[in-house]
Amino acid sequence: MRSMLKLLTIIAILSSTPVFAKGNLTVEKTIEDYIKKSVHVNPNFTLKDVRVKDSAIVDELPGWKVYFLDVDLEIKSQNNKKVTVNDKVFTNGTYLVKDFANIKNGTSLRDVVAPTIKDFSYYKKDHLIYGDFDAKNKLVIFSDPICPACQDFLPKLIKDVKANPKKVALFYYHFPLEMIHPSASILAKAMIVAQKQGVKDLTLKMYEKKFNLQTADEQKVLDAFNEAFGTKITKKDINSKEVLAKYDNDIKSANRLSVSGTPTLYVNGKKDFSRQKYLELLK
Repeated sequence: MRSMLKLLTIIAILSSTPVFAKGNLTVEKTIEDYIKKSVHVNPNFTLKDVRVKDSAIVDELPGWKVYFLDVDLEIKSQNNKKVTVNDKVFTNGTYLVKDFANIKNGTSLRDVVAPTIKDFSYYKKDHLIYGDFDAKNKLVIFSDPICPACQDFLPKLIKDVKANPKKVALFYYHFPLEMIHPSASILAKAMIVAQKQGVKDLTLKMYEKKFNLQTADEQKVLDAFNEAFGTKITKKDINSKEVLAKYDNDIKSANRLSVSGTPTLYVNGKKDFSRQKYLELLK
């Protein structure tokens, strides 16, 4: 499981002056401007932009909201390669902070707040892998085929859904952790091709096989995939415009929800940090 890259440190968190400027500026624009002026970035990176993409009321803190951010950076050591990382801040309209800690148990509030799925855009038929599309309960999983936690969790989740297709529908999104698993994105694209070719029980078999390929060599990864599934997928196949577009859409879908680790499970629109709440729907 991968946590968010800790690239940013916001300073002057508890200023004695209001965070928000008066006038016609929106809350979101004021937060963006404030953070751009008040942020220290790792010397290996250049800060390019900060955008608020969503917000939510914090039930535990009356009067406070959490704002979810996209932070655009350039990596100096990699020819200014552009990357976008997720972050979040809390504000009550006067003060802006990075986190709240529960002094009784030491838990972090930022670890238990996340954007919600607010519409049906994530429940697409081409992402449905198990269960009935019209099932009352919807599960959305973001996963990496090389992630050990995913390899342990996905087979049980899939089998539970297969046994209760009228109760739950499972929608799968690729979210390879390329910085940790260099072969993950190649396998994900091969899965997209294999799914189109009609390989049965593809996702279940993929995770049961527990691939552990530490290479970015496309041909070596495809050779292992083809041997395991009896396919003949080529480098040309996984780099087609159609496959790359579907792959990019999955990554963007994850980023919109600030997904930063795998497996990440949403149950009826809400992130399930325990990954166990879906079991209550099967009773």
